[in-house]
Amino acid sequence: ALDTFNTAVVSPIYYVMFTSLTIIASVIMFKDWDGQNTGSIISELCGFIAVLCGTILLNSAKDSDRGSSFRGV
Repeated sequence: ALDTFNTAVVSPIYYVMFTSLTIIASVIMFKDWDGQNTGSIISELCGFIAVLCGTILLNSAKDSDRGSSFRGV
């Protein structure tokens, strides 16, 4: 993937996929959500979505900052 795409694109995708698959694997293997109520599961999912959104925002801000510095602005 690094031969085809820039590191700035591959690293966030790798982070998100690794985190997602780790959570899914732990749910399957350890049955984490069996003893939890619905509110607890929803709060965990909201936290995970917040981490994903933060990763996207940081990556997009990094790309826009880099683009403006190259233009001499």
